[in-house]
Amino acid sequence: MRRSARPARAATRLLVAPRQRLAPLIDASADTETDADTRLRVDWCLEGATPHTLSDASPPEAWQALTRLAASHPVTLLLAADAVSHFHLAAPRGLKRREWPLLLETVTSEAVDQLHLQALQRGRGHLELIALPRAELAAWHAWAQRLGLAPTGWSCAFLALPRPATPDQITTLDDGSHRLCLGLAAPVAPGAPEARQWLAWPRDWPLPPAWRERDCQIVDGNIDTGPDIDAHGDTGQPRQRDGERGDGDGDGDGDGERHDDERHDGGEAAAAQARLRSLTWLSAQPPAALPFADDSGARRQGITWQPQRRTLWLAGAIALLALLDASLWLATSWRGHTSENQRQAAALAARFVGPPPADARAALVRRADAIDALARRNHRLSEALATATAQLAATPWQLSRLAVSGNRATLAWRYPEPPAPVVVNRARQVLATLGEAQWHALPGELSLNLPLAADTPEPTP
Repeated sequence: MRRSARPARAATRLLVAPRQRLAPLIDASADTETDADTRLRVDWCLEGATPHTLSDASPPEAWQALTRLAASHPVTLLLAADAVSHFHLAAPRGLKRREWPLLLETVTSEAVDQLHLQALQRGRGHLELIALPRAELAAWHAWAQRLGLAPTGWSCAFLALPRPATPDQITTLDDGSHRLCLGLAAPVAPGAPEARQWLAWPRDWPLPPAWRERDCQIVDGNIDTGPDIDAHGDTGQPRQRDGERGDGDGDGDGDGERHDDERHDGGEAAAAQARLRSLTWLSAQPPAALPFADDSGARRQGITWQPQRRTLWLAGAIALLALLDASLWLATSWRGHTSENQRQAAALAARFVGPPPADARAALVRRADAIDALARRNHRLSEALATATAQLAATPWQLSRLAVSGNRATLAWRYPEPPAPVVVNRARQVLATLGEAQWHALPGELSLNLPLAADTPEPTP
């Protein structure tokens, strides 16, 4: 008779919970595997057992005992609740894992391509993710490996919180530093379940109003979890004291200060007790372990994209079409360039069709003489203008007009105000050495008719 197959019982897990949010910096060149830099304050417990605490002041034998337990039990690294981010978003149908970071670009300011993503829930039209920087997770993994723990997975306390029954309720757990709250919200897509919301809130702060108004279920069963929460989840400001009620009684101030001192003195002890209770509760129902390998698809190192045969065929067709287009463009450009060269050559040859004219040499000589005459005229004009400007430099006369007609130039100056006759006469005498100077009272101009070259022939085209 065959024995009925029974599922194998899962091995008892070892939970290791560092109290720091970030992993310590480890010198990779250190010779020892458990140097002082790796011995930070951690809590650990086996499933269903009492938690223990280790620190840098603990004896080496205590750390070695933890290492021996890790050799015979699967280790889950329990990270701080505020070290992770949670997203429950609408996701289009057919979204690939490598495309998950695209959903987060509008809801977080972190570098989405540097996040380690793990799906908690995936359905039609929605996606629930837990995320943290890939470098931080790798640092924690390296820290645990250096201690000899060899963790098989990681997790956070949020994954152990039970789902509230209705959106009007929240489940909460005090881990000693934060109050972990799990609530429900409207579905992110039609047909999707109600979206889950995570909130890691400092335990000494009042909860936000939207969370404070819901019925609170404390999962560890302890009502006295702090000064600002009661059994019904009415999380608000710390309880008012006699001196804080605003009734004008001065005797209450001293009582308020005394209660503040008592609360401050017991704050660390209360936080330690809350953390112990939370770890005891987590050891009885540990959260699911998540893999250290990146779950974002093609973004993982070592994963190469293998194109399908249809994709290869399409890529080859596109490359061939691009090559044909480039060939046609080169051929068209070459033909157009050749045709333009031929037209220019024909136009140039047409200029020299037939015998040269009989007076070609004389025409060339006349053209050269005209060009020389034009150059002499321009030189004469430049010299005369420079001389006149220098002679009138000490006076406020300003050049207002310059006109050239053939071999004569006309220059005119204006005075800023109506000049006296003696000013006009002095200017005419100065300019008389260059040409004929005249004063025109109506426009208020002093003109100079300057002969440029009386014997210079007119330039002909």
